[in-house]
Amino acid sequence: MRILQQIASLPSHASQLWQNLQPRHFPIAYKLALVITLVITLGMSLLGMVVVDNQTRLLRQQMNHFGHALIGQMAETVKEPLLAGDVLALRLAAGGMMRHGGVRGAAIYSDELEPLASEGETPPARHLQQLLGQATDAAIITTMEWESLSQGKDRGMIAFSAPIVVRELIIGYVLLTFDHSQLSQAQRDTLRAVTTATLLMVFLGAVAAIILGQRLSRPINDLMDASLQISQGNYSFRFAERRNDELGTLMQAFNTMSDGLVRKEQVEQVFSRYVSPKVAREVLSDLDQVQLGGQHVEASVLFADIAGFTALSESLTPQQISTLLNDYFGVIAQAAQAYQGHVDKYMGDCAMLVFGVPQADELHTLNAVCCAVLIQRLISELNRQRQADGQIPVHFHVSCNSGIMLAGNMGSHDRMDYTVVGDAVNIASRLSTVAGADQIIISKVMHNLPVLADKLISRKHETIRLRGKQHPVATFEVLDLTEPLRSQLEQHYHHILRQRCSGQAV
Repeated sequence: MRILQQIASLPSHASQLWQNLQPRHFPIAYKLALVITLVITLGMSLLGMVVVDNQTRLLRQQMNHFGHALIGQMAETVKEPLLAGDVLALRLAAGGMMRHGGVRGAAIYSDELEPLASEGETPPARHLQQLLGQATDAAIITTMEWESLSQGKDRGMIAFSAPIVVRELIIGYVLLTFDHSQLSQAQRDTLRAVTTATLLMVFLGAVAAIILGQRLSRPINDLMDASLQISQGNYSFRFAERRNDELGTLMQAFNTMSDGLVRKEQVEQVFSRYVSPKVAREVLSDLDQVQLGGQHVEASVLFADIAGFTALSESLTPQQISTLLNDYFGVIAQAAQAYQGHVDKYMGDCAMLVFGVPQADELHTLNAVCCAVLIQRLISELNRQRQADGQIPVHFHVSCNSGIMLAGNMGSHDRMDYTVVGDAVNIASRLSTVAGADQIIISKVMHNLPVLADKLISRKHETIRLRGKQHPVATFEVLDLTEPLRSQLEQHYHHILRQRCSGQAV
């Protein structure tokens, strides 16, 4: 069974091996050069075959015409000496044929195939009878090819034979032998010339193909580099080259796309300033789902508003108030980000922070309380700096609450806001009105949650009645955190202060 399984797995192993052997990246310039080289090679090979074939056929036709003409002339020349029985004249005629270029043998035979005169090389005896026997008609000139061993080399020979006819009566035969090796040599020379030209054209074509391929693929490589730059967030990349072909159109489209991406990034950055970055990412990640409605979630909210803001605003100019709010709300936003929360909205002198939405957070309750302590620590440090500069300090009262609330898009189809609403949110807002300056007030329900057990240093605060609530709400004041939360808070505290000193934004 194991052997059968191994045999069955062989195709998959072979496929995997083939995939591993294949190059992971083969530049398009080399692909184009390879294709062009193969086309040139195939074209030159076909052309060479046609040239060699035509050259061979032409040489053979020329040899046949020459042989037919010469054998016919010889047959007419030897008629009278043959009828007169003049053997000497026949020998002279045979010898005279040897002076023609390419003739390697000449012979004259009687009508009974008896040799009368012979010069040079003639076909072997086993072929001679067959060659002369075919010339039974006065109009027929027969040919025969064979290989002859001459000077230790095999040489191609071709013989032409024709009957000697007098008054439609065959009185004898003439035979001429030609060196066929010249035809073979001409074929080899032609083949060598064509092969040399083919190799030269292939080499030049390959070089030209590589240069052309690199030139054509350069803009494609530029597009690849541009795609890499875009994927890495460098939307400022632009093509400076201007082309009047398809690649130029593609480059222009790429520049237009880059402009659109820059514009999109700018819109996202501006959008992230008007809403929480977390909410912005949630909305932009699925634009098709942007619609009114929400869902019930377990989350926490924090309210931080300025104590005595009405009286404070009367003593400051609008520009001073704007600067003051921006300074304090800036550190509040930094504190929220340090504990996975976000600013839901600014309402005059009040900031509303949310924890646990839109991304779920199991520690949203603990993060909300830690953020409240961090806010008071940062406000205290900011007040110290303002007093050192002779400015009025600002005090905040902070409240937190956790519970079930509705999170989603609220408003209308034309104007909506991602926020949280519900009884837990209302209680947190009401608690901020009973908190004193620099105080952090949470409900007893929140204080007694298991996630906060042994995490807080707190004390009981007032039990208050809230409008719309049947039972009074007991509250606690958070004074500090226990270890190790206190040490973690100190790290966030110093980190934010360093950022503010260096002018960095979180």
